[in-house]
Amino acid sequence: MRILIGVFCAAIYTDWRYYRIPNLCILLGMAAGLIQTAVSCTWGDLVCALGAAAVLFLAFYPFYLLGALGAGDVKLFMMMGCYQALIGTDGLIQYMFVTMMLAAISSIIKMIVYTQSRERLLYLVRYLRKAILTGAVDAYEIDKTQRRCVVRLSIPAFISLILMCIGVY
Repeated sequence: MRILIGVFCAAIYTDWRYYRIPNLCILLGMAAGLIQTAVSCTWGDLVCALGAAAVLFLAFYPFYLLGALGAGDVKLFMMMGCYQALIGTDGLIQYMFVTMMLAAISSIIKMIVYTQSRERLLYLVRYLRKAILTGAVDAYEIDKTQRRCVVRLSIPAFISLILMCIGVY
């Protein structure tokens, strides 16, 4: 887990500084998880870890396509799938749940503090209302200059990892 924590530290730094998570971070984290699984578990567990990574990718990729998540966020979740054999399926599900709850709390705080975030929420509500009432799915406008509206999921994901490592869940 030390390698994973180190990878997360690098991912948080680059995410905070450049709004990107380098593929090298993800590849190192994935390789470390798969190597640890191969050394300490069975081949079946290794296949399950790869399957978990694939399932997480497939689950979150549509949100990337919609602009709701960044590519780095999807890759971080996929990387965590590589640790499924080490933390267990229940542990991975709990990790994802806690990460999403922390991200939701972060979003609520941003909406309270920043007007831009409240405006983005209203835009989302109007967009969804129009899509539901008319069936028309227009392009969802994303203003990349509104940095205050961005929730960097690397931070809630890291906090969730630390909580898991210290035994909170």
